[in-house]
Amino acid sequence: MPVHDPAGTGAVRVADNEGTAARRGRGGLGSARRAAAAWRRLAPFFAASRGQVVTIAIVSVVAGVAEAALLALVASLALSLSQGSDSVQGDLGPLTLDSPLDVAFVVALVLALVRGGLQLWLAYLPAAISASAMVGLRRRLFDAFVAATWSVKAAERDGQFQTFMNVHVNQTTQAIIQIASVVTNVLMFLSLMISAVALSPVAAAVLSVASLGLFLALRPLARRLRRHSRELSEENVEYANGVQGVAATAEEMQVFGASPRFVEQFYGLLDGVRRPLLRSRFLVGALPSLYQSVALLLLVVALAVVSLMDAGQMTTLGAVVLMLVRALSYGQRVQYSVTGIDEKLPFMNHLADAIETYRAHRQVDGGRPLGAVERIGMRDVRFGYEADAEVLHDITFEVARGEVVGIVGPSGAGKSSLVQLLLRLREPTAGVLTVNGEDAWQVDRAHWQRAVAYVPQQTQLVYGTVADNIRFYRDDLTDADVERAARWAHVHDEIEQWPDGYATTVGRRAQGVSGGQRQRLAIARALAAEPEVLVLDEPTSALDVRSEELVQETLRGLRGRATVFLVAHRLSTLAVCDRVMVVRDGRIEMFDTPERVLAGNDFFQEVHEITRRQAVGAGPAD
Repeated sequence: MPVHDPAGTGAVRVADNEGTAARRGRGGLGSARRAAAAWRRLAPFFAASRGQVVTIAIVSVVAGVAEAALLALVASLALSLSQGSDSVQGDLGPLTLDSPLDVAFVVALVLALVRGGLQLWLAYLPAAISASAMVGLRRRLFDAFVAATWSVKAAERDGQFQTFMNVHVNQTTQAIIQIASVVTNVLMFLSLMISAVALSPVAAAVLSVASLGLFLALRPLARRLRRHSRELSEENVEYANGVQGVAATAEEMQVFGASPRFVEQFYGLLDGVRRPLLRSRFLVGALPSLYQSVALLLLVVALAVVSLMDAGQMTTLGAVVLMLVRALSYGQRVQYSVTGIDEKLPFMNHLADAIETYRAHRQVDGGRPLGAVERIGMRDVRFGYEADAEVLHDITFEVARGEVVGIVGPSGAGKSSLVQLLLRLREPTAGVLTVNGEDAWQVDRAHWQRAVAYVPQQTQLVYGTVADNIRFYRDDLTDADVERAARWAHVHDEIEQWPDGYATTVGRRAQGVSGGQRQRLAIARALAAEPEVLVLDEPTSALDVRSEELVQETLRGLRGRATVFLVAHRLSTLAVCDRVMVVRDGRIEMFDTPERVLAGNDFFQEVHEITRRQAVGAGPAD
């Protein structure tokens, strides 16, 4: 079963069920059960490919029969040519050949072409299944992730979802090719073995029993491979987290430099991947080679038995030799593919765990439509990230349409948690988030998302045009909506001065976009759909005086048009507020006009005094 890890060490991880499964079945049967269990978890994702799997099985049988017939005919042709005969004659088990040499060559050529065409088809079908499965898996993983609750997403390590989308999906699709290879090569092996049985039951029986024994004898090494692959899967997640961290702190690293400790820490992640990768890759290469070496020895023994018992039938003996050699090559491929599947089973299980966890924590959606937001608030709300550690206690308030409300408090007071509850990112442990006096969680999510907008403290621009960033994938927003929002956010005039205006390409580290412009683009994004409720988290904390004044002008323009919640510390920002909510120790300490809060709340008085001293110390502006 998937396990949710709320501590943030990884929202999706694999429960310790593989070790239990290993204890239940140590041999080949146990491995088969585990492979079947992993396949059952992922099989629904490949339902559209079942017809192609059946086609692979049918084509494999036909190709195997064609190859057996071709090998028998080649053995007969070789014997006829060695004897200087102009015809092909001889007994092949229950069959008797009697044909002119040129006709036999034509038949052999046709069989070779048919077999070649079937082999090409057998190469194409798994590739097609794998490509479809890759797209299907990524869609399902993406859909499950998007539909999952914020608590699951927020608890994930950086880069974890990306690792699932790339590494684990790629490994799973490779496993699909290898599963198809097992089907193909097992059926080809059986076709040749059945043909060999028809020609020489003794040789076929000896080789079949020996091959099965060899396959089972190598399973302990396969279990070790699976263990190393499980370690590799887990280390890949850690490595992806590290790479994500390097990319996220590239600017700071450029300034401070890459310290020896930082470099060694990253090298440690590389070594963590290297060890299980070395061991798993070694076993992937060693197992088939070992199988091939021992199988060739068994082939020599089998042929010795045949030659002693039936030395006179040279045509039959030659055909059996060719069929057994080819059967062994297909057996080797089966061993190689099964080894590859063993290597990829942990990735398949981790991917299945991720999808199951996301789906088990789907966002709750109500069915009630949302009219105009006249009032929004909370009633007796309690909330904690852990069951025994509440961070918000008995939160009750209500805000009318058009009010601008400031939220202040010391670090760790619960402001961010309050914002997440307001945005319906997290559900209260107790109590109700209300809209127009009713439970907001009963409102249709699409209606809620249209009515409520958010400006985070850390603005994220997507790689695309300025218009794309303001529109943010909402195709119903017109160019006029985009421009209106930019004017409202007081960034339109600056956009017009950029090289391509609204078609200018920007991104996470796009040059030419200041911090203030970036923040106002985020405000324009939030305003583009004309929300009824706007939540801003420290929108002016890192802005210069001019940018702060432009943001304040935007906020003043929102008064009476939208309900605004403004998390801030600067009194200059809070000056636009109708009321100020002081949050301390997870409780609302005071909620009133700025003047009354200043007169009656010691924390707000302290903030005011610090701000006054800073203003006096700064002196007049240059």
